[in-house]
Amino acid sequence: MKLSMWMIANQISELDIKLEIREEAPAVLNSARLAYATNCVHIYREQDYVVCDGEGDRIFIYDMEITRVFELVQSIFDAHEDWISKIKEAVDRQDYQAAMDQAYKMFKNPMVLFDANNKVLGRTSVYGEHALDSEWAYLSRYGYSSVNAVNMIKFHSGNSEFYSYDKVNYTLPQNQIIDLSGTTLCLYFNNMICGRINLIAKERRLNQGDMQLLERLIEVLQPAMGQSLQKDPVSSTSNVFLNVMLEKLYDPVKLEMQLKYMGWKANDTYYITLIHFTEQDAKENQGRQMNSLMRMLIQNLTDASIYVWQDDLVLLSTRNLSKEYDACMLLRNLVVHNPVCVGFSLPDQEGISEISRFYRQAKYALERGMKAEKPKAFQYFETYAMEYLLTARVQARDKIMAVMPAVYRLWKEKQNGDEMFYTLLCFLDHERSITQTSAELFMHRNTTVYRMKKIQESMGVDLDDAKVRNYCHISMHFLDALEKTEGIV
Repeated sequence: MKLSMWMIANQISELDIKLEIREEAPAVLNSARLAYATNCVHIYREQDYVVCDGEGDRIFIYDMEITRVFELVQSIFDAHEDWISKIKEAVDRQDYQAAMDQAYKMFKNPMVLFDANNKVLGRTSVYGEHALDSEWAYLSRYGYSSVNAVNMIKFHSGNSEFYSYDKVNYTLPQNQIIDLSGTTLCLYFNNMICGRINLIAKERRLNQGDMQLLERLIEVLQPAMGQSLQKDPVSSTSNVFLNVMLEKLYDPVKLEMQLKYMGWKANDTYYITLIHFTEQDAKENQGRQMNSLMRMLIQNLTDASIYVWQDDLVLLSTRNLSKEYDACMLLRNLVVHNPVCVGFSLPDQEGISEISRFYRQAKYALERGMKAEKPKAFQYFETYAMEYLLTARVQARDKIMAVMPAVYRLWKEKQNGDEMFYTLLCFLDHERSITQTSAELFMHRNTTVYRMKKIQESMGVDLDDAKVRNYCHISMHFLDALEKTEGIV
């Protein structure tokens, strides 16, 4: 294992030493030598101190014999090799608590490892519940990071950096939650977030050596944590939203916690936006492009939860990104400057538990739109909703979620005794004739006019548009027929 002079200095910080090390000193050193050799620490005596020279970066050690210094520095190289082997053994067993305790032997500062849902997988056990700050006490007691702590670090890092591949250093103003500075790093596997690790500066300030050592630790953690995504979807490190979206098993406790982190509620209205790479050569550089896109999107769409799945970028949001001006401009810029197209689902009015159906809607819109002679960059599911209702071989529940959203709301209100649904259905059946609708429903003409005005105002759709009217009419007949034949309400 190659070390830097910072990594060596961190292991002997308790000795009487002086440092002359560049901030960017690289980890290229292989061993200690009493004679100069390339990429080795050259140890020699000068005056009343011993010099450890690693390619121009130097540590001066006082009050120690040169042979003792040589043995000490070489033992540091040996210890790191043994240390990384033990980390690998613990990670292979998925014993992340043991891995964190092993990590402490080199970092000598507290650490905590989370899964993608901010659940604690392991933390430095030599620090008790009340050894650090109130956030450490919280995660020690409840096994999750607190919502306030996550939001504070997100805010401090501008939110976009919080989910990047780079380390984020945080030095927060003294508060009642986090008292200590540190660094946090998002773990990725195949461009999907699989966890997070925090290193906290309690015993000493963090330096380049800590960052270099953290990179080595991450190299071991990421593949193991990422592979667990495919083995055990309930207890894996994947984000629970992705499991719900893909109709995999998930932990309801994790779902509840993740909703809190996002500031969402289970019964909110959700939207799925799917970004698809359209050129094969773009996929060859996908990791780099996906990273860039994710950081850009998260920075601008602050409430979006973003994933990479099957070469696509999937955005889950409580905002209708196809309608909001700023979001549309951002997505249009992505389309102009990248070989991508974007698919939008209908609004999910049944809450987080139904997002899988709306993920399929966005995917259907993209696949259907790409078959056009001149595919458009933006594809809306509502464009293909009628053919989906009439021809798609999917579950009845999928089709229910594919009806016009305004019609779906009327249908739900009908279950509470509201007559607006059948009034509109009768109105459309009679080609928008007030006279025939009134006769069919045994209502006074003025009552029918009043109802229709109220219905159109509440629906917010233009029934003078033939396509809108047809989608509305087919949606209503589908729901009415399904209710009569299947007893679905």
